[in-house]
Amino acid sequence: MILATALAAGGCGATPIRVAAIEDMERARGTAIGTEEIRIAPEVYAHAEQERQFALAAHASSDDVGAKLHAERALAAYAHARIVVRLARAATELSDARKGLEDAKAEEQSLEASRDALDREAEELENRIRIARERVLPMPSAPTTPEREAARSVAARSLTMQARLLCAAARMVARDAPGLVDADGALTTLEDRLAKSPRPAPIDEASRSRARCLDALTRARRGADRGADAADGLLAELSAAGGWDPSRDERGVTVTLRDSFQGPSLTTTATEKLKNLGRVAAAHKLFGVQVVVHDANTPAPSDATDAKRADAAVHALVDGGAAATAVRSELAGALAPVVDPADAKARARNDRLEVVFIL
Repeated sequence: MILATALAAGGCGATPIRVAAIEDMERARGTAIGTEEIRIAPEVYAHAEQERQFALAAHASSDDVGAKLHAERALAAYAHARIVVRLARAATELSDARKGLEDAKAEEQSLEASRDALDREAEELENRIRIARERVLPMPSAPTTPEREAARSVAARSLTMQARLLCAAARMVARDAPGLVDADGALTTLEDRLAKSPRPAPIDEASRSRARCLDALTRARRGADRGADAADGLLAELSAAGGWDPSRDERGVTVTLRDSFQGPSLTTTATEKLKNLGRVAAAHKLFGVQVVVHDANTPAPSDATDAKRADAAVHALVDGGAAATAVRSELAGALAPVVDPADAKARARNDRLEVVFIL
Protein backbone atom coordinates (compact mmCIF):
# COMPACT_ATOMS: atom_id res chain seq x y z
CA MET A 1 0.00 0.00 0.00
CA ILE A 2 2.77 2.42 0.84
CA LEU A 3 4.66 1.43 -2.34
CA ALA A 4 1.53 1.97 -4.45
CA THR A 5 0.99 5.40 -2.90
CA ALA A 6 4.61 6.42 -3.58
CA LEU A 7 4.38 5.27 -7.21
CA ALA A 8 1.16 7.19 -7.65
CA ALA A 9 2.68 10.32 -6.16
CA GLY A 10 5.76 9.98 -8.34
CA GLY A 11 3.60 9.57 -11.43
CA CYS A 12 1.55 12.68 -10.61
CA GLY A 13 4.73 14.73 -10.02
CA ALA A 14 6.34 13.71 -13.36
CA THR A 15 3.34 14.33 -15.56
CA PRO A 16 3.41 18.21 -15.47
CA ILE A 17 7.09 18.27 -16.51
CA ARG A 18 6.44 15.91 -19.39
CA VAL A 19 3.31 17.72 -20.53
CA ALA A 20 4.92 21.17 -20.22
CA ALA A 21 7.80 20.16 -22.53
CA ILE A 22 5.36 18.70 -25.02
CA GLU A 23 3.19 21.84 -24.91
CA ASP A 24 6.20 24.13 -25.43
CA MET A 25 7.20 22.02 -28.40
CA GLU A 26 3.70 22.18 -29.87
CA ARG A 27 3.54 25.95 -29.43
CA ALA A 28 6.87 26.32 -31.22
CA ARG A 29 5.64 24.12 -34.02
CA GLY A 30 2.38 26.07 -34.28
CA THR A 31 4.22 29.29 -34.97
CA ALA A 32 6.28 27.62 -37.73
CA ILE A 33 3.56 25.84 -39.67
CA GLY A 34 2.70 27.74 -42.83
CA THR A 35 5.48 30.32 -42.31
CA GLU A 36 8.90 30.94 -43.80
CA GLU A 37 10.59 28.22 -41.71
CA ILE A 38 9.08 25.47 -43.86
CA ARG A 39 10.05 27.25 -47.09
CA ILE A 40 13.48 28.61 -46.21
CA ALA A 41 14.80 25.95 -43.77
CA PRO A 42 13.14 22.69 -44.87
CA GLU A 43 15.91 20.40 -43.61
CA VAL A 44 16.07 22.03 -40.18
CA TYR A 45 12.30 22.01 -39.96
CA ALA A 46 12.17 18.33 -41.00
CA HIS A 47 14.64 17.53 -38.22
CA ALA A 48 12.42 19.38 -35.74
CA GLU A 49 9.40 17.41 -36.94
CA GLN A 50 11.30 14.16 -36.54
CA GLU A 51 12.26 15.03 -32.96
CA ARG A 52 8.63 15.98 -32.31
CA GLN A 53 7.46 12.54 -33.45
CA PHE A 54 10.02 10.91 -31.17
CA ALA A 55 8.84 13.08 -28.28
CA LEU A 56 5.18 12.21 -28.88
CA ALA A 57 5.99 8.53 -29.17
CA ALA A 58 7.97 8.61 -25.92
CA HIS A 59 5.14 10.53 -24.26
CA ALA A 60 2.65 7.92 -25.42
CA SER A 61 4.79 5.13 -23.97
CA SER A 62 5.18 7.06 -20.67
CA ASP A 63 8.90 7.58 -21.26
CA ASP A 64 9.18 10.87 -19.42
CA VAL A 65 12.91 11.27 -19.87
CA GLY A 66 12.83 10.43 -23.58
CA ALA A 67 9.81 12.66 -24.19
CA LYS A 68 11.45 15.61 -22.44
CA LEU A 69 14.77 15.07 -24.29
CA HIS A 70 13.19 14.82 -27.74
CA ALA A 71 10.83 17.72 -27.03
CA GLU A 72 13.78 19.96 -26.10
CA ARG A 73 15.61 18.88 -29.24
CA ALA A 74 12.53 19.72 -31.28
CA LEU A 75 12.32 23.10 -29.57
CA ALA A 76 15.98 23.76 -30.40
CA ALA A 77 15.41 22.71 -34.04
CA TYR A 78 12.36 24.99 -34.37
CA ALA A 79 14.39 27.84 -32.89
CA HIS A 80 17.20 27.04 -35.32
CA ALA A 81 14.72 27.22 -38.19
CA ARG A 82 13.57 30.66 -37.01
CA ILE A 83 17.19 31.86 -36.84
CA VAL A 84 17.84 30.61 -40.38
CA VAL A 85 14.76 32.52 -41.53
CA ARG A 86 15.92 35.70 -39.80
CA LEU A 87 19.37 35.42 -41.35
CA ALA A 88 17.81 34.84 -44.78
CA ARG A 89 15.49 37.81 -44.24
CA ALA A 90 18.43 39.98 -43.14
CA ALA A 91 20.44 38.89 -46.18
CA THR A 92 17.50 39.78 -48.43
CA GLU A 93 17.08 43.17 -46.77
CA LEU A 94 20.82 43.82 -47.10
CA SER A 95 20.70 42.88 -50.77
CA ASP A 96 17.68 45.13 -51.29
CA ALA A 97 19.43 47.96 -49.47
CA ARG A 98 22.55 47.54 -51.60
CA LYS A 99 20.47 47.47 -54.75
CA GLY A 100 18.65 50.57 -53.56
CA LEU A 101 21.99 52.28 -52.95
CA GLU A 102 23.26 51.25 -56.39
CA ASP A 103 20.03 52.48 -57.98
CA ALA A 104 20.37 55.76 -56.10
CA LYS A 105 23.98 56.15 -57.24
CA ALA A 106 23.00 55.34 -60.82
CA GLU A 107 20.21 57.91 -60.63
CA GLU A 108 22.63 60.44 -59.16
CA GLN A 109 25.09 59.81 -62.00
CA SER A 110 22.28 60.13 -64.51
CA LEU A 111 21.20 63.41 -62.96
CA GLU A 112 24.81 64.64 -62.96
CA ALA A 113 25.14 63.73 -66.63
CA SER A 114 21.87 65.49 -67.38
CA ARG A 115 23.00 68.53 -65.45
CA ASP A 116 26.34 68.58 -67.30
CA ALA A 117 24.51 68.31 -70.61
CA LEU A 118 22.19 71.14 -69.61
CA ASP A 119 25.16 73.22 -68.47
CA ARG A 120 26.85 72.69 -71.83
CA GLU A 121 23.66 73.55 -73.68
CA ALA A 122 23.25 76.66 -71.55
CA GLU A 123 26.85 77.69 -72.23
CA GLU A 124 26.37 77.13 -75.94
CA LEU A 125 23.14 79.14 -75.90
CA GLU A 126 24.90 81.95 -74.05
CA ASN A 127 27.63 81.94 -76.69
CA ARG A 128 25.06 82.01 -79.47
CA ILE A 129 23.22 84.88 -77.77
CA ARG A 130 26.50 86.75 -77.34
CA ILE A 131 27.36 86.15 -80.98
CA ALA A 132 23.94 87.36 -82.09
CA ARG A 133 24.23 90.46 -79.97
CA GLU A 134 27.70 91.24 -81.25
CA ARG A 135 26.44 90.89 -84.80
CA VAL A 136 23.55 93.23 -84.20
CA LEU A 137 25.00 95.60 -81.62
CA PRO A 138 26.18 98.22 -81.36
CA MET A 139 24.27 100.26 -83.84
CA PRO A 140 26.41 101.73 -86.62
CA SER A 141 28.87 104.09 -85.01
CA ALA A 142 28.23 107.75 -85.72
CA PRO A 143 30.99 110.29 -86.39
CA THR A 144 32.69 111.47 -83.25
CA THR A 145 35.53 113.58 -81.92
CA PRO A 146 39.16 112.90 -82.89
CA GLU A 147 39.89 111.63 -79.38
CA ARG A 148 37.03 109.14 -79.48
CA GLU A 149 37.98 108.16 -83.01
CA ALA A 150 41.49 107.35 -81.81
CA ALA A 151 40.01 105.17 -79.05
CA ARG A 152 37.82 103.41 -81.60
CA SER A 153 40.88 102.66 -83.70
CA VAL A 154 42.60 101.02 -80.73
CA ALA A 155 39.45 99.06 -79.87
CA ALA A 156 39.02 97.91 -83.47
CA ARG A 157 42.57 96.56 -83.57
CA SER A 158 42.07 94.80 -80.24
CA LEU A 159 38.80 93.23 -81.37
CA THR A 160 40.44 92.15 -84.62
CA MET A 161 43.26 90.45 -82.73
CA GLN A 162 40.72 88.69 -80.51
CA ALA A 163 38.96 87.54 -83.66
CA ARG A 164 42.25 86.21 -85.05
CA LEU A 165 42.88 84.18 -81.90
CA LEU A 166 39.32 82.82 -81.94
CA CYS A 167 39.51 81.81 -85.59
CA ALA A 168 42.89 80.18 -84.97
CA ALA A 169 41.37 78.26 -82.05
CA ALA A 170 38.47 77.14 -84.26
CA ARG A 171 40.93 75.86 -86.85
CA MET A 172 42.71 73.82 -84.17
CA VAL A 173 39.43 72.18 -83.15
CA ALA A 174 38.18 71.51 -86.71
CA ARG A 175 39.82 72.85 -89.85
CA ASP A 176 36.56 72.49 -91.77
CA ALA A 177 34.34 74.11 -89.13
CA PRO A 178 31.20 75.64 -90.67
CA GLY A 179 31.64 79.34 -91.32
CA LEU A 180 35.38 79.33 -90.63
CA VAL A 181 36.48 80.00 -94.21
CA ASP A 182 34.15 82.99 -94.55
CA ALA A 183 35.09 84.33 -91.10
CA ASP A 184 38.78 83.97 -91.87
CA GLY A 185 38.44 85.65 -95.25
CA ALA A 186 36.52 88.61 -93.80
CA LEU A 187 39.07 88.88 -91.01
CA THR A 188 42.00 88.99 -93.42
CA THR A 189 40.29 91.74 -95.38
CA LEU A 190 39.71 93.69 -92.18
CA GLU A 191 43.35 93.28 -91.11
CA ASP A 192 44.52 94.59 -94.47
CA ARG A 193 42.21 97.56 -94.08
CA LEU A 194 43.43 98.30 -90.55
CA ALA A 195 47.03 98.26 -91.78
CA LYS A 196 46.19 101.43 -93.73
CA SER A 197 44.92 103.25 -90.58
CA PRO A 198 41.49 104.04 -92.04
CA ARG A 199 39.27 106.82 -90.84
CA PRO A 200 36.72 106.32 -89.49
CA ALA A 201 37.97 103.23 -87.66
CA PRO A 202 36.09 100.05 -88.65
CA ILE A 203 34.94 99.35 -85.10
CA ASP A 204 31.63 97.82 -86.21
CA GLU A 205 33.31 95.49 -88.71
CA ALA A 206 35.80 94.43 -86.05
CA SER A 207 33.00 93.57 -83.64
CA ARG A 208 31.20 91.54 -86.30
CA SER A 209 34.42 89.82 -87.31
CA ARG A 210 35.01 88.74 -83.72
CA ALA A 211 31.44 87.43 -83.54
CA ARG A 212 31.93 85.42 -86.74
CA CYS A 213 35.13 83.80 -85.43
CA LEU A 214 33.49 82.97 -82.10
CA ASP A 215 30.59 81.46 -84.01
CA ALA A 216 33.02 79.33 -86.04
CA LEU A 217 34.69 78.12 -82.82
CA THR A 218 31.33 77.26 -81.28
CA ARG A 219 30.31 75.32 -84.39
CA ALA A 220 33.68 73.54 -84.48
CA ARG A 221 33.23 72.34 -80.92
CA ARG A 222 29.68 71.21 -81.61
CA GLY A 223 30.85 69.15 -84.58
CA ALA A 224 33.91 67.70 -82.86
CA ASP A 225 31.89 66.54 -79.80
CA ARG A 226 35.01 66.00 -77.68
CA GLY A 227 33.33 66.36 -74.30
CA ALA A 228 33.16 69.93 -73.06
CA ASP A 229 33.38 68.84 -69.42
CA ALA A 230 37.04 67.93 -70.05
CA ALA A 231 37.86 71.64 -69.97
CA ASP A 232 36.31 71.95 -66.51
CA GLY A 233 38.31 68.93 -65.40
CA LEU A 234 41.57 70.42 -66.68
CA LEU A 235 40.80 73.76 -65.03
CA ALA A 236 40.18 71.98 -61.71
CA GLU A 237 43.34 69.91 -62.10
CA LEU A 238 45.55 72.95 -62.78
CA SER A 239 43.92 74.89 -59.95
CA ALA A 240 44.51 72.02 -57.51
CA ALA A 241 48.15 71.70 -58.58
CA GLY A 242 48.84 75.28 -57.45
CA GLY A 243 51.12 77.87 -58.98
CA TRP A 244 49.33 78.13 -62.32
CA ASP A 245 46.39 80.46 -61.65
CA PRO A 246 44.45 79.15 -64.68
CA SER A 247 41.36 80.86 -66.09
CA ARG A 248 38.64 80.14 -68.63
CA ASP A 249 37.89 82.26 -71.66
CA GLU A 250 36.10 81.65 -74.93
CA ARG A 251 39.06 79.72 -76.34
CA GLY A 252 39.57 77.32 -73.42
CA VAL A 253 41.74 77.02 -70.31
CA THR A 254 44.43 79.70 -70.15
CA VAL A 255 47.66 79.80 -68.17
CA THR A 256 49.46 83.16 -68.26
CA LEU A 257 53.21 83.41 -67.66
CA ARG A 258 54.93 86.70 -66.90
CA ASP A 259 58.59 87.68 -66.60
CA SER A 260 59.26 84.88 -69.05
CA PHE A 261 61.68 86.49 -71.51
CA GLN A 262 65.33 87.45 -71.72
CA GLY A 263 65.40 89.25 -75.02
CA PRO A 264 64.29 86.73 -77.65
CA SER A 265 64.93 83.79 -75.29
CA LEU A 266 63.02 82.30 -72.40
CA THR A 267 64.12 82.49 -68.79
CA THR A 268 65.08 79.21 -67.12
CA THR A 269 62.00 79.40 -64.90
CA ALA A 270 59.69 79.95 -67.86
CA THR A 271 61.29 77.05 -69.75
CA GLU A 272 60.67 74.68 -66.84
CA LYS A 273 57.09 75.86 -66.46
CA LEU A 274 56.44 75.34 -70.16
CA LYS A 275 57.92 71.84 -70.00
CA ASN A 276 55.54 71.08 -67.14
CA LEU A 277 52.66 72.40 -69.22
CA GLY A 278 53.90 70.17 -72.03
CA ARG A 279 53.47 67.22 -69.67
CA VAL A 280 49.95 68.38 -68.96
CA ALA A 281 49.28 68.54 -72.71
CA ALA A 282 50.67 65.01 -73.11
CA ALA A 283 48.23 63.78 -70.47
CA HIS A 284 45.30 65.57 -72.14
CA LYS A 285 45.73 64.74 -75.80
CA LEU A 286 42.27 65.96 -76.83
CA PHE A 287 43.39 69.54 -76.30
CA GLY A 288 45.18 71.71 -78.79
CA VAL A 289 47.66 74.21 -77.37
CA GLN A 290 47.74 77.83 -78.52
CA VAL A 291 50.82 79.85 -77.56
CA VAL A 292 50.31 83.62 -77.71
CA VAL A 293 53.11 86.16 -77.25
CA HIS A 294 51.95 89.58 -76.03
CA ASP A 295 54.00 92.79 -75.81
CA ALA A 296 53.81 95.81 -73.56
CA ASN A 297 54.94 98.01 -76.46
CA THR A 298 54.17 97.72 -80.14
CA PRO A 299 57.12 95.95 -81.82
CA ALA A 300 58.62 97.26 -85.04
CA PRO A 301 57.45 95.49 -88.21
CA SER A 302 60.94 94.07 -88.79
CA ASP A 303 61.43 92.94 -85.20
CA ALA A 304 61.67 89.13 -85.04
CA THR A 305 61.92 88.97 -81.26
CA ASP A 306 58.35 87.79 -80.71
CA ALA A 307 58.66 85.07 -83.35
CA LYS A 308 61.79 83.76 -81.63
CA ARG A 309 60.03 83.84 -78.27
CA ALA A 310 57.09 81.92 -79.70
CA ASP A 311 59.41 79.30 -81.24
CA ALA A 312 61.22 78.87 -77.92
CA ALA A 313 57.92 78.43 -76.08
CA VAL A 314 56.70 75.85 -78.59
CA HIS A 315 59.96 73.91 -78.31
CA ALA A 316 59.76 73.88 -74.51
CA LEU A 317 56.19 72.55 -74.64
CA VAL A 318 57.19 69.83 -77.09
CA ASP A 319 60.23 68.94 -74.98
CA GLY A 320 57.83 68.44 -72.07
CA GLY A 321 55.72 65.99 -74.04
CA ALA A 322 53.19 68.02 -76.03
CA ALA A 323 52.62 66.75 -79.56
CA ALA A 324 54.24 69.12 -82.06
CA THR A 325 51.17 68.86 -84.30
CA ALA A 326 48.94 70.03 -81.47
CA VAL A 327 50.81 73.28 -80.73
CA ARG A 328 50.34 76.53 -82.65
CA SER A 329 51.78 79.97 -81.93
CA GLU A 330 50.28 83.41 -82.46
CA LEU A 331 51.86 86.86 -82.18
CA ALA A 332 49.50 89.42 -80.64
CA GLY A 333 51.97 92.26 -80.34
CA ALA A 334 50.50 94.98 -78.13
CA LEU A 335 46.99 94.64 -79.58
CA ALA A 336 45.39 92.74 -76.66
CA PRO A 337 46.43 94.58 -73.47
CA VAL A 338 45.10 93.60 -70.06
CA VAL A 339 45.91 97.00 -68.50
CA ASP A 340 45.94 100.52 -69.91
CA PRO A 341 49.08 100.86 -72.06
CA ALA A 342 49.22 104.52 -71.08
CA ASP A 343 49.81 103.57 -67.44
CA ALA A 344 53.61 103.52 -67.23
CA LYS A 345 53.62 101.68 -63.90
CA ALA A 346 51.24 98.89 -64.87
CA ARG A 347 52.05 98.63 -68.57
CA ALA A 348 54.65 95.89 -68.04
CA ARG A 349 51.83 93.44 -67.21
CA ASN A 350 50.87 93.48 -70.86
CA ASP A 351 54.18 91.74 -71.64
CA ARG A 352 53.19 88.11 -71.18
CA LEU A 353 52.96 84.61 -72.61
CA GLU A 354 49.62 82.79 -72.82
CA VAL A 355 49.32 79.02 -73.09
CA VAL A 356 45.73 78.16 -74.00
CA PHE A 357 44.41 74.59 -73.90
CA ILE A 358 41.75 74.49 -76.59
CA LEU A 359 39.04 71.82 -76.77
